[in-house]
Amino acid sequence: MDEPIVSKFDTLYYFKAICGAAMFLMPTVYAICKILTGNLEHPGKAYIMTMIFIASLSIYSYFFSKSWKRITVTPTEVIVYDVVLKKQLTVAYSDIIRIGTYRMRSSDRGSSFSQDFVIELSGDRSVTINEAWYDNYNQLTMAIYKNKYGLGHGRDRYLARR
Repeated sequence: MDEPIVSKFDTLYYFKAICGAAMFLMPTVYAICKILTGNLEHPGKAYIMTMIFIASLSIYSYFFSKSWKRITVTPTEVIVYDVVLKKQLTVAYSDIIRIGTYRMRSSDRGSSFSQDFVIELSGDRSVTINEAWYDNYNQLTMAIYKNKYGLGHGRDRYLARR
């Protein structure tokens, strides 16, 4: 019987993301402190800047939270657990309509390319696993291919090279 494969977060990716959030947070805290301790006769500019920083931090946090998922691949299903929102999505292999990989330029890795592994489900839903998010990306994707299509689908040779 196959053992479940649990995703391992890429620590450098999350370190960069948390540092980026801190860079947004520091000017916001500074602006709020200036508003509270400063001259409140004309606070319009400070309020506007604070709102811009808070909006930027919210947008950044939203996109960052979408990548903070723990993936568990078992022989019968794929479990996607959203660490931030504490939601779990269980995907049976029979519910998977199509699996594909897409390569795109990764801005956080300079000029290298990052690969997205997309699992398309019924009801116009999909699950995306990005190569930059996980240390064991190849193990996760190959286990999903193997469990969905079985051995001999051409991916087992690729898995043997890794």
